Amino acid sequence: MIALSTSWYPRNKATMGATLEAIAGMGFKAIEVGVADPFPFRLKKLQKLLARTQLKVVSLHNVCCERKLDPTNRRGDWLASPDEAKRREGVAVTLETIENAKALGASAVVLHLGSLPIEEKWGKQSVLYHIVHGGPRAEASLGISRRGILAEREPLAPAHLEAACRSLAELLARSAGIRLGIECRMGWHELPSLAELGAILDRFPDPRVGYWHDVGHAVIQDFLGLANQYEWLHRHGRRTIGLHLHDVQIDPGGPRDHYPPGLGQVDLELLAGLVPAGALCVMEIAPGFHAEAVALGRRRLEEMGLCS
Repeated sequence: MIALSTSWYPRNKATMGATLEAIAGMGFKAIEVGVADPFPFRLKKLQKLLARTQLKVVSLHNVCCERKLDPTNRRGDWLASPDEAKRREGVAVTLETIENAKALGASAVVLHLGSLPIEEKWGKQSVLYHIVHGGPRAEASLGISRRGILAEREPLAPAHLEAACRSLAELLARSAGIRLGIECRMGWHELPSLAELGAILDRFPDPRVGYWHDVGHAVIQDFLGLANQYEWLHRHGRRTIGLHLHDVQIDPGGPRDHYPPGLGQVDLELLAGLVPAGALCVMEIAPGFHAEAVALGRRRLEEMGLCS
């Protein structure tokens, strides 16, 4: 079964009620509760809407809770903060999300582990695009090397990884019945890298901790020359809890993701052969695409036997 994240919503009527009605109208039977800008999380209201639309919840994307959030912790990025007060707040709102997942009958929560405090990180990401695809001439013209940019990660990552592991240990102590999927991210400065993910999973053999594969993020990391987009699943297929499925358009300026499947350049047939049995499959599509394009994307995935 393929679910649809509420990251997609109808632009002309951006309410949770209208979104769930549109999702059910497209023939989806299940959703992931995403972190969407137009509507805040309200558990009781969502439960009533789910009863009306008969949609099942398979997963929640952190953070889904009713308390007011700092914008920099809106997706739980403080879980890996070396600042103990921030880390504890990250754990607190994630625990609330886990409790809400239980209340909604979901089996998993998707986690971000945050990013490293590097200046001009997204600007440097753009520079990496140019260097990777422009070669030595691009490095010479820009006056900065790929190695020099990536080296900024090295002194910062260990403390953040250790904080992330402390948070995971605390979450595991109170997350009975809910699996925690650590999502691969799109930025060179974000956690975890492919190697860091392996270290975390080795440290936490508990099956409640696993990997959440985001197709577009993996493509972007591949485009940056950081990790082959399929290597994440080759290495961690056994620990994969779920996937965010979407397509990616690759332009000269870099990839753009969260397109409906079939509207980009991802080899979906190759991907289908790597998806482990039992993984949760969630289409995570950007708002603004017509419902017809989203429904067609689901049919394309089903025709390939992906998560059917």
